[in-house]
Order: sequence, then structure tokens, then C-alpha cells
Amino acid sequence: MGAHGSGKSTVAQRLLPPAAHAVDGDGLRRAANLAGRNRRWSETFTDSPGLLLDGVDSLHRRYGVIRLLGELLRGRAEAGRRTVIIAGPVDTSISLLYPELPCELGASLLLRFPVGKGRKRLVAERCAARGIELEKGAPAAQLEPWSYDAVERFLDQLG
Repeated sequence: MGAHGSGKSTVAQRLLPPAAHAVDGDGLRRAANLAGRNRRWSETFTDSPGLLLDGVDSLHRRYGVIRLLGELLRGRAEAGRRTVIIAGPVDTSISLLYPELPCELGASLLLRFPVGKGRKRLVAERCAARGIELEKGAPAAQLEPWSYDAVERFLDQLG
């Protein structure tokens, strides 16, 4: 979970194997409908070494979908297959999946934007990587609203 642009997809890519199967929220809704109808998930979902479910939201009061996703997550975890779920833009209802999976089989990450020294450190690193003098790039740490993309756009204008 985390704000738009906080790096959820970047972190997910690092946690999953290179050939992970990725599905967006709409694709997951279609797959869940099929899984409910067929009483099982497709092999793409159950057997892929890595699975990214990107944009999962609107789970409130959808008990069948929560149960189906719980079964998928439990089965994949018990088989040693990595799965990453990214919260969608509507809400953080993916937290409703927590009880569906034993604690020892899962982990949660909450990403946030850096503040204070963290922003300054990031800007300094990005300036060094681009060969931009820190004095010119330093205002990027004070941007509002602040985001990684906003910093990159600001530095693009300088370099």
C-alpha cells in the first residue's frame, strides 16, 4: 500500500521473479469471475512462479472474492510461489485479505514518500547520478506536491 507514485510497482518488480505474470484490477475482476464460475483459478494464476496483482480494491462486502483470493494466496504461498498485491486507487480494502492468510505466509509493506532529510538525500543522489550540481537541484526537495516523478521532471529541466 502507499500513495500514488510512492514506488509500489518498483518494489513489486524487485520482489518477484523476472517472468512474473502481471494482472491489473480489471483483469483480476475477470479472472475472479471465472474462478468463481469454475470453482478454481486458472493455471496462469496458480502455477506462475511470480504473480503481480496490481490495483486490487473495492473488496468491501465481496466475501466470495475475498475467500477466492485467500485460497489463491494460501495455495501459492504453500507452494513457494511469490505473489505481490498492490492496493488500487479506490481504497485499501486489500487489508481484508489479511485474515485469509496465516501470518507466517505473508508480509505487508506500506510505502510512503520520504520527508525532510530523506528528500534531500534522494535529490542529492539523483543529482550526482545525472551530473547536476547539488545547488541547482536542491529546490527539488521542497517541491509541493512532492513525488519521485516531480523530482525527476524538475531535474530534467535542469539537465
